[in-house]
Amino acid sequence: MWLMVRLHPDLRKRLGVSRKALREDLPGELIRRWHTETRPDLERRISELRDIDLEGLDDASLVSHWQAVEDLLSAGIRAHFRLHAPIAIALYDLAMACRELFGWDERRSFELLNGLSSMSTRPAFELAELARLAEGRPTVMEAIERADRESVSRLAEDLEFAPAFDRYQREYAIRALRYELADPVLAETPELTLATLRDQMHRGYGSRQQAELLAARRAAVVAEARRLLADMGDAARTRFERALERAESAHPVREENEFFTVSVPLAIARIALLEIGRRLAARGVLEHPEDVFFLTDQEALAALAGQPEPALGLRDAVSSRKADRARAQRRPGPATYGRRLPPPPLAALTSETRRSLKTVLWAVEMIFAATSSGQQQSGEAGTIEGIAASPGRYEGRVRRVMGEEEFDKIRGGDVLVCPVTSPVWSVLFSRIGALVTDTGGILSHPAIIAREFGIPAVVATGNATQLLRDGELVTVDGDAGVVTVMP
Repeated sequence: MWLMVRLHPDLRKRLGVSRKALREDLPGELIRRWHTETRPDLERRISELRDIDLEGLDDASLVSHWQAVEDLLSAGIRAHFRLHAPIAIALYDLAMACRELFGWDERRSFELLNGLSSMSTRPAFELAELARLAEGRPTVMEAIERADRESVSRLAEDLEFAPAFDRYQREYAIRALRYELADPVLAETPELTLATLRDQMHRGYGSRQQAELLAARRAAVVAEARRLLADMGDAARTRFERALERAESAHPVREENEFFTVSVPLAIARIALLEIGRRLAARGVLEHPEDVFFLTDQEALAALAGQPEPALGLRDAVSSRKADRARAQRRPGPATYGRRLPPPPLAALTSETRRSLKTVLWAVEMIFAATSSGQQQSGEAGTIEGIAASPGRYEGRVRRVMGEEEFDKIRGGDVLVCPVTSPVWSVLFSRIGALVTDTGGILSHPAIIAREFGIPAVVATGNATQLLRDGELVTVDGDAGVVTVMP
């Protein structure tokens, strides 16, 4: 390995790129560019595409719209993956500074950042404004209590609340629930927004109070760090302040990034493809509008343009692909193939590249983490151990949610038990009392979102979804990382 990284042309080139990126602070530049250029550009393009009346477009204009959506998706995905390393480097530098200066572990270090990930909590905060508008409106309150599809249509009777609800849906519900275009987006299930609003009102969720609490806790930890630094030299203070400033800028990007680069563009893409599917179904090319998701975009666009050859046999192609998908779902195969490889021998690398790869490996551990001892249920009988991801203690009833299609199972105050969550699951967090996941680490999306909402969380339990049953009474200890089944 030592010889290879010094003699192999491709490896030498990669080492050179790595050194240049760090020396010129490309990670910091990408974070700065996200705030000043990338995110504003994505927001502008999203707003323009989201406001277009697709039904009013002719076929040619719809094709042009799809091409603009494709460009948005491409730009989003490029930005998404370019930001992973810069975020990791900023958080790693803060964690290492706190460890070496104060002896803090990562969990303590990340308390310096609590409350900064506003993209996680903003939908719930805005929902609190809808709750205030709903008060004193009997028709609206009745619809919120029922929280079904019929209730949504009844909101139209209130000429002040209905536009506010529609604005909320446009701003926060046009986002993918899963990374699969064939699945509905949040805006297609407005009753879920109503149910969230109902449970948020019942639980008395205070968005402003939560934000103030997190800000106060963060300020206290920052003050403690600066008190400890008072007896250290200028170099230590400079190192900490620089690391903190960079982490404060990078940490919010982890959740913002997913929203603007993946979730919303995917939702806009689904809506555009559905319109193409509706037109093809109306012309008899497809049997159902949703069949468009079993075509390539080029096949769909060619059929929309009336080209006979591509359109010929599309129904048969859809039927065959549906059968292929069903077979794959019945026999998914193992999660991984082959043996687990050891980490690369970093000692053979140059110091700068070694630091970069250590950062990446650290971030993978912080985000995904090896599952804990849930399968052994170590400790006392009736307990499940995991990673303490968000502090606090809560007693409540278990609600197992294995995927986004089961969001409607959640009731206010439940303990959400699930395999893992994507950022979209944040729509549930103002409704639940605690969170337990099978996988994830302290920097996973569920851990970050739980801390932002101030709810106890235990992640990486291994198999809590198999060990716990709906309705069981449990205590979730987010400080100790333990879930206890109550007798």
